[in-house]
Amino acid sequence: MRQSIGMLHERVQNLERRIETSSSSQPQTSSSADLYARMEELQMKIGALNGRIEELDHKIQKVDQLAHSVAEQAAAQTSSPPPPPQPVVTIPPSTTSAPAATSTTPPAATPAAVPTPTTQKPAAPPVKIATKETAPPQPAPPAPEKVDPEKAMYDKATQLFQQKQYAAARKEFQGFTSKYPKSELADNALYSTGECYMAEQKYQEAIETFQQVVDRYPGGNRLPHALLKQANAFEKLGDSTAARILYERIAEKYPGTPQAQIAEKKIKQ
Repeated sequence: MRQSIGMLHERVQNLERRIETSSSSQPQTSSSADLYARMEELQMKIGALNGRIEELDHKIQKVDQLAHSVAEQAAAQTSSPPPPPQPVVTIPPSTTSAPAATSTTPPAATPAAVPTPTTQKPAAPPVKIATKETAPPQPAPPAPEKVDPEKAMYDKATQLFQQKQYAAARKEFQGFTSKYPKSELADNALYSTGECYMAEQKYQEAIETFQQVVDRYPGGNRLPHALLKQANAFEKLGDSTAARILYERIAEKYPGTPQAQIAEKKIKQ
């Protein structure tokens, strides 16, 4: 996306050079007006891409925090080794028997006695006493990522804007700034509301919205963009004096920035 922004900046500079060459050789024609319109469209795309990059940076930061938490849990569970298995104890059967009887008297002359068969019990099999082994603890599965309603609302508004559904996108951005006024994306949402008004050609509402960006977020990174859009809206309404004042303010307060370069060219025209 940063590469795309660089390409768009290069295209804007090419258009500006063409416009400057055209304006120096002859009065402004319909071709120059088309180039101005194209340049404004590219500036809007650059703003949308900048907002998307900040949104992705925010998401990457949350994913890194989740991965770090899961790694800490896994390290804590694997740091304590499982207990060793207990040995199996085998008890052998008893093998003692009565000693054989001896006699010193000779056997009497009696009829041969029939020997009585003796029954011998089979030896009992060895008894195994198995102790219960403790299974090693299993690592807990990572918790599913929770859906951030704030992020989901901003993503929805951005998607509608990219689909050129400007009225629906504007309502979503306005709802976001009302519901999450202290969010990190609040200034982006308010600025995007003004861009929706510009796309709808509601220039007076766009001027008021960009003024809110200036008043609420004086130290934000959207301030020079908002001033440039506000000046452009005044120019669309035919108020060249107000537009020139804003262009001069941008060139004075933000020298060397792309917004200041555009403002200086606007002043010359």
